Amino acid sequence: MDNPFGSNAESERPDHLGAFTKNRSALIRYASTITGDIGLAEDVVQDAWARFVAAAAIQSIHEPDRLLFRIVRNLALDARRRRAFESRLFAHDEADAAQQIASDMPSAQASAEATDELNHIMDAVSRLPERTRQAFLLHRVEGLTLVEVGTRLGLSKSLVHELVVSALEHCRKARRQGGPRR
Repeated sequence: MDNPFGSNAESERPDHLGAFTKNRSALIRYASTITGDIGLAEDVVQDAWARFVAAAAIQSIHEPDRLLFRIVRNLALDARRRRAFESRLFAHDEADAAQQIASDMPSAQASAEATDELNHIMDAVSRLPERTRQAFLLHRVEGLTLVEVGTRLGLSKSLVHELVVSALEHCRKARRQGGPRR
């Protein structure tokens, strides 16, 4: 089985892994008090172990516990600063992005045009003969079927259909003309 410290690392540094495993829970608690996040603290401790092993490979470590805690402290502080910076950076970006998202609301111009068009249509409807206007409004606005409109007005279904078609054609002409007839 491969030794994580190299070929003769165990004889040179027998207490390093022991120092890490003995202090791992304390290191995570320490890092989490600095970062405020247990998941981030675990990542910090893992990174600290990698740095500790790298340091042990090039120098003799006389106080492994102390060095582990110092590495964890430095990495946790860096992680906290990075997280604060990213939250400021991305919070600003999210606010800007939210302002740039297209609204579901129509533009002022589109709203004004739609209002103007509706006024022209309503004016055209108001100029329809009474029976035609009633049939049209009952069918197209109130949603009654042709049979229901006929029953209410005392007309046949085919006559109601003719009245509604006539009203629609009248409204289409008014719309094409772009304004009320005078």
